Amino acid sequence: MFRFERERLRERSEHAFAREMPIRFQDVDAAGIIFYPRVLELCHDVYVEFLASVGFPLPEALRGPFITPIRHAEADYLRPLRFGDRVEVAIVAAQMGARSPATEVTLGYRVANLNGNEPAAVAQTVHTFVDRKTFERVSIPEALERAFRALGS
Repeated sequence: MFRFERERLRERSEHAFAREMPIRFQDVDAAGIIFYPRVLELCHDVYVEFLASVGFPLPEALRGPFITPIRHAEADYLRPLRFGDRVEVAIVAAQMGARSPATEVTLGYRVANLNGNEPAAVAQTVHTFVDRKTFERVSIPEALERAFRALGS
């Protein structure tokens, strides 16, 4: 399983897929900062938008022959995010697994506070492509693999 170095994910490349979003009241905990799993939810929301943008809208993909469960997820928190902050959540890197053909992808994310554009968190998820019925690994569809490669590694 491939994992990016944290420093690599702090960088935003010109090839990143990014969306801006607010930190909502329901995203923060009693201390007034983002509740830690919400960062992964923000990343997943951007992943879903990315899939749709490259021709794999999730509602349709979930009815298809393969699914892509997450086998690993992690996040590093660099600065607090608070209710009312606006952030840019970007997929900044993608790395296909070492198998040939590739059956998994590691996606790297950067969550930056738009006030100063400093990274507030970095995260990564590892998605394994499997047959919906047998749960055996399957190849990443060629069009989706091209879209991942366009993000850079």
